[in-house]
Amino acid sequence: MNRLTQDKSTRRRAAIRLGKIGTGNPKVIEALIQLLDRIQDEFTRRRVAESLGKIGTDNPKVIEALIQLLQTTQDESTRKRAAESLEKIGTGNPKVIEALIQLLDRTQDEETRRRAAYSLEKIDPGNPKVIEALIQLLQTTQDEFTRRRVAESLGKIGTDNPKVIEALLELLDTSRKVPAREEAVAILEKIGIGNPKAITGLRKLQHHCNPFTRLLVAKLLPKITALTQSQTQQIEDDLLLFLQETRVKDTVDRYFSTNNPQKAKFCYHRIIACLDKLQEGRDIITRRSLLNSYLDIYQRIVYFSIKTGDLNRAFFYTELFRNRYLVERIAQHYAPLPNTVTPELAAQINQAKVTEKKRLQDYTNGINQNLDEQQLKQLEVRWQDAKKALETLYAQVAVIEPEFIAKTKVSPLSFRQIQSVLPSDTAILEFFFTANKLLTLLIIPEANSPESIPVKLNPKFIDKLAQTWVSNITAKTPSNKKEDEDIDATIQTISEQINQISDSLNLSTLLPHIPAQIQHLIIVPHKYLHLFPLHALWLNDHQRLIERFAVSYLPNLQTWKICQNRQRSRHSLMGIENPTQDKDLIFAKAEMASISQRQQFSHRKIFPGKQASKAEILHSATDTHCFHFSGHAEYNFQNPLDSYLMLSANSEENLTLNTIFADLHIPQADLVTLSACCTGVVDAFQPIEEYLGLPTGFLLAGAKAVIGSQWKVNSIATAFIFDEFYRQLEQTGNKAIALKNAQNWLRRCTDDELRERANTWDLSKLEPKEKFLLKLTLKRLSGTPFENPYYWAAFILTGC
Repeated sequence: MNRLTQDKSTRRRAAIRLGKIGTGNPKVIEALIQLLDRIQDEFTRRRVAESLGKIGTDNPKVIEALIQLLQTTQDESTRKRAAESLEKIGTGNPKVIEALIQLLDRTQDEETRRRAAYSLEKIDPGNPKVIEALIQLLQTTQDEFTRRRVAESLGKIGTDNPKVIEALLELLDTSRKVPAREEAVAILEKIGIGNPKAITGLRKLQHHCNPFTRLLVAKLLPKITALTQSQTQQIEDDLLLFLQETRVKDTVDRYFSTNNPQKAKFCYHRIIACLDKLQEGRDIITRRSLLNSYLDIYQRIVYFSIKTGDLNRAFFYTELFRNRYLVERIAQHYAPLPNTVTPELAAQINQAKVTEKKRLQDYTNGINQNLDEQQLKQLEVRWQDAKKALETLYAQVAVIEPEFIAKTKVSPLSFRQIQSVLPSDTAILEFFFTANKLLTLLIIPEANSPESIPVKLNPKFIDKLAQTWVSNITAKTPSNKKEDEDIDATIQTISEQINQISDSLNLSTLLPHIPAQIQHLIIVPHKYLHLFPLHALWLNDHQRLIERFAVSYLPNLQTWKICQNRQRSRHSLMGIENPTQDKDLIFAKAEMASISQRQQFSHRKIFPGKQASKAEILHSATDTHCFHFSGHAEYNFQNPLDSYLMLSANSEENLTLNTIFADLHIPQADLVTLSACCTGVVDAFQPIEEYLGLPTGFLLAGAKAVIGSQWKVNSIATAFIFDEFYRQLEQTGNKAIALKNAQNWLRRCTDDELRERANTWDLSKLEPKEKFLLKLTLKRLSGTPFENPYYWAAFILTGC
């Protein structure tokens, strides 16, 4: 290819062959781009464009070459092929969108226009510029087939857009061909349900259109208005049900709770069933708002169950209350399709899942940003339409497997279900705050019911302690205070507060209830307890919890069961190393170097420095087994969806929780390790158990387990802890045990042992200045430098 044969047939065969074998190969891509630039034979150019479309996904040079071909060639077949290739590799790229929009204006060939319109629909659905360009094409072209094709595209991407509705009404009014008018009607039937502009426009059109169109409009209007009435009726029914249960609640609060606890428990159960129905399928912010007012119901029914000795029922209600949004979303999107489903239907479902996920997050983020009512309504309608599209596809699957729909629904696990999957060496410790006490439930293998462990704890005290804790971990260093002094103060404060929590919870009362064979403790915290390193608490005067047990954390036990079913390999590593190139994170390089040495990783993809773009991470993470981020992060207590992993000084490039919810898909990920500050924090001051944090996002994206930190961590201590963690993981295969061993190792290591370990790292990629700083830091270590829990206790494992 370098010498470029003059034989056209040979060139074409070479281009086709390279398109099959050269995916992602820079030399192959460069050779094809050169061939595209040098030849004039249009048939060969089309073959080259086709091959580039297969192997050049997200490659800027490929996109630029295809755009140039699109703009310079006069051959319509070549233009169509270039547009088709750009459609495959240029998703969301503004340059591609601009080039295709220009093509709509430049070409007079209707087939090329239809190809460009189709590509625009696929590349960036919902883009205002794309919608505007397609509307303009619909209004200017005289080709009826093109008008039908463009109308179809607008029906898919322009839901609830007033201009799209207007354009479709105009098509219905002006088209000379019956198929085009029928297409407009079919699309309006889908996207015009309850839309005032569509309904008003059709009513006006009814008075002056031709007889056939009048007949179409007459059939259409009742459909979109009748459905609106049906939706309104459902809203009214839900509201009446809610008001009825509210009156029941008032009656129970006034009379039954004092005089007849059993009747009160029955009534509260009814109210909870009502709330469960009303919140199902809602966005997380709406669910929070709905449940917030009824928090006391959950607390009271758990209290009644404990008081009457029904611990199995108490366990059921504590689980019913916890993070149902996360579980519902996972169940809906990860229910395995039957093998009998056709590849075409499976592909449609997967695309519909992606669209619904994006639309939901757009709507959720709109609520979070306090958009006005009209904007929120548009976002909600787009989400509802995406949900309906997915549900329609699921209904097709249900024809093949009637039980499929049931598999996408969730219900809380019973105590018996938990017992059936609980390993013999594992116990579960659940916490739940009632109005005035902390309930602690212990589940051990083969027990008939949970065991209630008495804990004397003042909720007001723990509330105050949590407020102080968050102030400390989020505080900025004062300008008049040296950074070293600030770190020393943080170290001292965290150690003291861990001691205070230990005294308050007094976990020594727990030990007599746990059999000797238990090696692993699953902790399900509640409220403020999510913030604290419970594994670092003292069991007695000389032993911490992590010395006795390997510890993992979970938002609820339904998530635990889901994670257990995620059978994953652990052969590939994707590493993101100090993407902001912060000079204070020199140990991030050492950390990544030590981790990537592990033999368990047969495939490694490391993004050092600025190579880690958001688009590249979202694309590359799809098939990775272990995702390791080493850099800066920030948790936002005011708006958790704005919490992020920092990828750049440009905030638009950061990997926010909102982006993770909407765009990240990691169905092969066995482990996500977030080696950065506050990556394990959740907004635990929410009165309800629908917490948001980076681990929530990664679990929803498909990860089996996430390791994150509960405060601002020390760079060198973190490098050592993950070096040992991955060593241990390679030996034991168990994440919780590996993290336990790594944390206990670090807290006991002497300065000489740490320097000896650092000598095993491959530091060949470090700059001379970085090596000097690393050696200087190591030289300054003395005694047992990382004994304080500040250095080793921050990281927790969520999942399994």
